[in-house]
Amino acid sequence: MSVGSVPLAQRAAGPDLARGAALLGIALANTVGWLHGDRWTVLLKQTHASAGDRAVDVLVALLADNRGFPLFALLFGYGIGIMHRRSLAAGERPGRFALRMLRRFTVLGAIGMLHAILLFSGDILVSYAVIGTACALLATRGRLALLLAAMVCLAPLGLWGWVDATIALGGGDGYPTAAAGSWGEGVTLRAHEALRSLAFALVEQIGLLAPMALGAVAASLRLLELPRENVDQLRTLARWGVLVGLAGAVPLTAVLVLDPRQEVLGDEVVLGVLGVLHQVSGLAGAVGAAALCALVADRWGRSRALTALTALGATALSAYVAQSLAASLLFPPYMLDLGARLGSAGASAIMALTWLVTLLAAAAWHRTGRRGPLEAVLRRLAGSATPAGARRSADASSVGAR
Repeated sequence: MSVGSVPLAQRAAGPDLARGAALLGIALANTVGWLHGDRWTVLLKQTHASAGDRAVDVLVALLADNRGFPLFALLFGYGIGIMHRRSLAAGERPGRFALRMLRRFTVLGAIGMLHAILLFSGDILVSYAVIGTACALLATRGRLALLLAAMVCLAPLGLWGWVDATIALGGGDGYPTAAAGSWGEGVTLRAHEALRSLAFALVEQIGLLAPMALGAVAASLRLLELPRENVDQLRTLARWGVLVGLAGAVPLTAVLVLDPRQEVLGDEVVLGVLGVLHQVSGLAGAVGAAALCALVADRWGRSRALTALTALGATALSAYVAQSLAASLLFPPYMLDLGARLGSAGASAIMALTWLVTLLAAAAWHRTGRRGPLEAVLRRLAGSATPAGARRSADASSVGAR
């Protein structure tokens, strides 16, 4: 039995709205991957920053760093949960579902490898493909297996925060690929990094399974798709998730402001603990943000601005790669070398503008009734296109649905 993708007219607005917002957070957080020439401090920010740069650093540390990617991972897991739920409804065998997911994530991993080698060394798609396969397998074992996996993987997730907080103690002034003197040199460096990341993804990136598994559980409950039925739970998650996410980010952000050179607070254990708190609280913030977006989409989702943001979320894969393409034309030394000339404020302004351009492009593309370019490639190569007859039936029965 063929189980196609959810028709565009039937996509839930809440998750797509959250994806669109998460793309801005990822764009801002990824600026550290393009800047070079100044010594790192906590969260890979530049030590010698102007007042404007530091103000932007603070905002990004509070709202985007270790917040954008767990939100994106949570929503990625939510998508896996939807696919598994549709598989069960269609009577598909677990083994068949697992094979379909393996094919889908193999294609996604291939797209990620090309992205990582040709454009950006901070690619997340390869890791999502590997850990997403594990999440899909766990989904066939039920909610308890997913919840246990999420709990176990909180520890490796927290370790990433430790690294972010203590990386400056070992020196460093930017990623090697950011300072590559030519595109060929950059490709060579990125190829080595991409192959290494692929080889060790299951070990090094297993922390991603925590938000992914939680997302899959939420999808099994249709938490974000039925906001009115789940309004009480969503309000509680939004309120406490956002609060915990902000509170947990404050201590490490304070170090960034008060002691960026670690002249006073240079103890690895203390910084590491603050980094773990920053990282783990980011997962709570991601849950809160997803719940908040579901509520907002239900109440104001038909407004033009939110419709555009939802359209961006529906083309998240294409938009994510487009962000890297734009940055690769501006920041490297062999292009305009903005990575060495700009600080956090300038780089963030450029990436925010890039996000806005992709937002407008996604809104225009959405009006054509087609999926994003890379989304279409993924579905075709993964064999997940909705059969024509089923698509016509679904479109006819879902006019006005969202």
